[in-house]
Amino acid sequence: MLTEKCNVSPAPRHSEPPRKVFISHNKADRKTARLLAIALVEQGIDVWYDEWNLSPGDSIAGGIEQGLSDADVLVLVWSHNASRSNWVGAEIRAYIQRRVKDHSLRIIPLMLDETPLPTLVADYRGFRVARQDEVVGIAADIAGSPNIRELSRRLQERFLELTDGAAKGGDLLPYRVCPMCGSGELERFEAIDYERDDTYYCIRCKGCGWEDGTEI
Repeated sequence: MLTEKCNVSPAPRHSEPPRKVFISHNKADRKTARLLAIALVEQGIDVWYDEWNLSPGDSIAGGIEQGLSDADVLVLVWSHNASRSNWVGAEIRAYIQRRVKDHSLRIIPLMLDETPLPTLVADYRGFRVARQDEVVGIAADIAGSPNIRELSRRLQERFLELTDGAAKGGDLLPYRVCPMCGSGELERFEAIDYERDDTYYCIRCKGCGWEDGTEI
C-alpha cells in the first residue's frame, strides 16, 4: 500500500478501537467520505456520516452537534474544497473545543491534495490519500486492525444495534440487509404448513434467494 502518513508529531498509540467516528467533509469529496464510512462500518466501527444520519426534515445543525458530541474520533477529509467550506470549519472548531477538555479525543486528517491543513489540525497525525483504493487500509489503521474474532464481535454488536429498532417494533426477523449478498431487497411473507397446521413468518432476499423463517 502506498498510503503515506503525514510528517508530523506521532500521536500516542490507542489500544482501544474508536467508539464512534465523525466524518467531516465537503460534499465535493463525498465519494471518499462514503468509502471511508463503509470501510469503517465493515471494521465494526460506529460512524456518524451525514448521508446516513440526517433524514429529510432533520435539523442539520442539531444533527451535526449531536454527532460531534458522541464521537471520540473526528476524521477530517481535507482538500481545497474542504478548506472553503464553512460547515467543515465549524465542525473543526467545535471538536477542538471538546479536545481541549478531553485529551482522549482524536483528530485524524485525510489529505486528498496539497492544501495546507488548518493551524488547529496541523499537529495531528493523519494520512495522505493518493488513490481511492487506499481508503480501506486507512480504515483498518483507524480501527486498530482487529483480529478476526474481535472484528466478528464488533460486527455482531453493530448488527444487533441496527436491528434493535425493528425487533422492538415487532418484526420477528429484523434483518435490514441480506446476510448473504448484502442486498436491501427483502420480501417478508407468511407461509402455512397445512400438514402440521403451523404458520411461519418468512423473509426472502430478492437478490440471491436466501431465506429464513420462524414459527408464529
